[in-house]
Parts: sequence; C-alpha cells; structure tokens
Amino acid sequence: MKQNKLIDIRDEQIEDIYGAGKATTISFIKTLIDKINSIGEIVKKQQEEIDKLKSIISKDSHNSNKPPSSDSPYKKQTKSLRKKGGKVGGQKGHKGTTLKQSKNPNEIIKIKAKGKCSCGKNLADGKLKGYEKRQVIDFPMIEVKTTEYQAEIVECNCGEVHKADFPAEVKVKAQYGANIKSLVVYLKHYGFMSYERISEFLEDVINQKISQGTLVNMINECAVNLEPYVEKIKEKLTDETVVHFDETGIRIEASLHWLHSAGNEMYTYYFPHKKRGKKAMDVMGILPRFKGIAVHDHWDSYYHYIQCLHSLCNSHHLRELTFFEEQNEGWAAKLKECLLEAKAEKEKHGRFSKARIKYYRMRMYRILNAGLKIHPEEKFQKKKRGRPKQSKAYNLLKRMKKRIDDVLRFILNSVVPFDNNLSERDVRMAKVQQKVSGTFRSFQGGKNFCIIRSYISTARKQGQSVFKAICAGLKKSNILGFINC
Repeated sequence: MKQNKLIDIRDEQIEDIYGAGKATTISFIKTLIDKINSIGEIVKKQQEEIDKLKSIISKDSHNSNKPPSSDSPYKKQTKSLRKKGGKVGGQKGHKGTTLKQSKNPNEIIKIKAKGKCSCGKNLADGKLKGYEKRQVIDFPMIEVKTTEYQAEIVECNCGEVHKADFPAEVKVKAQYGANIKSLVVYLKHYGFMSYERISEFLEDVINQKISQGTLVNMINECAVNLEPYVEKIKEKLTDETVVHFDETGIRIEASLHWLHSAGNEMYTYYFPHKKRGKKAMDVMGILPRFKGIAVHDHWDSYYHYIQCLHSLCNSHHLRELTFFEEQNEGWAAKLKECLLEAKAEKEKHGRFSKARIKYYRMRMYRILNAGLKIHPEEKFQKKKRGRPKQSKAYNLLKRMKKRIDDVLRFILNSVVPFDNNLSERDVRMAKVQQKVSGTFRSFQGGKNFCIIRSYISTARKQGQSVFKAICAGLKKSNILGFINC
C-alpha cells in the first residue's frame, strides 16, 4: 500500500536547490520550517482534542459529579470514597432479634386437642395443663366504610325551620375521606407511583375506582393545607446555625427548571424556579436573610451572600481529585490524603486546636502551590481574543486556594460537616420522581411536589410516621406536633 508523505522530495531535487545558490536554499528551508510548524499546530490541537475526549471517557461517578446511573455496567468498579462497613447480615456475636408476640392479641382462637392417647382414651376427656401460643400478624382485608351524616331539620313552634350543622370537613353530598386522600398522597409523593398505578392499586385493594383527575385534586388539596406549615419550616431554617443548600434540574412543562433545596438534620425545604442562580435564591427567600453557615458546592451564585459564612462540599473535591490522581498527578493524591486525614481526625476528636488548624492550612497551601507550579495560569495573548481558557487542574487548584477557609470550614467549626451529602440525599428524591413521571405537566404540579416533599422529608427526619403526618395535614389536626415548628 502506497504511503502518503507530507513532504516528498527526491535527492536530485535537493541537489538542484543547493546548486541554485544560497538564497534559494534559505528560502526552501524556511518553507520547510513553516510547513513543520503548521503540522505541529495541527498535532497540538489534535492532542488537546484527544486529551479532552479521554477526560470525558474516563469520568464517572467516582471521580466526577456524574450520577452512578450514568456509569457503564462494563467498567470495572473502582474503590469507593466511603469508609468500608462490615459484612452484610448479622455480625459475629450479634444476638439478633425475632418477631415478638403481642401481649394483647386482637383475636384468640383456641385449638382443642383431638384424637386418642396411646392408652386408648379420648384426649377431649383429659385434664387441661395449659397452652402453647403461636401468633400470626396480618391485617384484615381492607373494606371501604361509608359514613352517612344526617343533619336534623327542626321546625320550631313559632314556625321557623332550623338545620343542624355538618362537621366542617363534610362539605358535599358525597366525598372521599382523609384516610383515602392520605394514602393517595403517600403513594404519589413518598412511594413515587404514577397516577395510573395509584388508580389501579385503589381499585385492586379497596375496590374503589378513582379517576386520575380526582387523584390530582386530592394532591392539590393536600398542598394547599400544608403550604402555611411548610412556610414555617422555611422560617425555621433561616434561623438555623448550619444549613445545606443544593439545586438539581427538573422538567416542568417540558422545559428545564431547577429544584432548590435547603435543609439540615431536622428540616427540609424545596423550591422550584426557572433559574438556577441568585435570582431564584432571592425569590426562595432563605439565603438573603441567612446568617449562619451555608454548606454547598462551588456554584458561584452562593457567594453573592456575604452576610453568612460558607463551607464547601469536600466530597466534590475528593471526586475531582480522584480524577487527577488517576492521571498520575502527585499533588492530587497528596491533597486527597490531607483532606481524608483531617476528616478522620475530626471523627476521632471532634475539635481541632489552633496548632492543628494551622498545620492543615499550611500543609494544604504547600500542596496547592506545588500543583499551581505544574499547572500555571494561561496568560493573555495579544493574538487571541477574550480571556485565555484555563485548564481544569488550574481551576480546581485556584478555587481551593482562594476558598481555603471554606474548604477547611469543617475543622474551623466543630458543628460543620465534611461534605454536603445531606443535601445531595435530599435532592435525590426529585430525580426518582423525574424517572417515574418524566416531567411535571404544570408549574403548580412542581410546586405541589415541593410543598408535600418538604413536609414529608421533615416528618421523616424527625422520626415521625409519614402516613400519620399526612393524615394530620389533611385533617389540620395537631399538625405542628409532626414538624416540631
């Protein structure tokens, strides 16, 4: 196969050029140099493109912010950043537990001894010595109960007619009760079932065929009842010491919107908006008034709020550093080791002395500066328009150096966590909802989801029964007892 040559010149042609004199030879050599430089520029651009593509291919959930669901099933699983737990199942020396019998069973069925003894006498004629007890824990088949309210109509002796008042919750001639409505809300916003599946479930289990439109009305009613109390959750978070913030994309009316979340160990608040940045955060209404410590990723919009302190998620940093470590960047391995050692020391001792804080800060500065020597800033070039594009390594190193106190906030303040995993767990449920439904058909539907999920997540964090909390919300009875506001 004939090979194509970039520069093809025979020996005779070179001799002719040489024989033509000095000027011709110099001109020819300059032409060759220009050609080589041109080829060099092409090779450089191609290598940059190759490196970029290799970077994309090599990234997955363990070394970037990509979700685990995007990982290739054929790729070998890498070492997790999480601390290893024990073996699955009961551990050695663990006593274990079994299902316990109830002291007050709802029903007792006595089984009489039948048959004959080996001596030939009937067991029914024998003396009762006691019972061996076994229990079956189950629920009865669900049957819908219809309660009819009959309000008296009384005519006074004077001729005026009076009618008794129905209970406040009984509004029309026929309606579904709070328990059915609570079950619908539970299945939709805690079980993440589609309206179609919920309708099928109700027909199969309680023999009630309820249209999807009616199910939507039940969700709307619940959201209206819960909204004032969810606003109290927002007010509560505004006054907290540490609050986690995050945002994730959701589809509303087939277009990209953002679900913003704020929360801690006791409360969760969700808010939908068309925008991701400061405009949405202002409308959400927590960060403009928040004066505690905001835990988040390095999204710049959070740094518009200067009245509060900030703490960056180090799980994000570890994933990014893992990527560079896999590219044989020594500084990345050292930086990971520094963060993980500080994390382990925090878990062991809780607090850091001033000397230990200074030690970790100076250690991190040294590593960051060493990394920046390898990946310096790209300087402005007159021939190129706009700001020069910086490498991903430079951007990470510069950001961590600039925000070093926010990176190390977890050692500066004992109540600040190492990462923002709490908020990432909170927004994960929105992703589950999107997988089931794909999109919210209206903005009101997205808003209802945020209201109800704020309430459910808060009840769950406080150890409350989600179903009972929803019932209380629909009945407007003792609702504050479930969200501890």
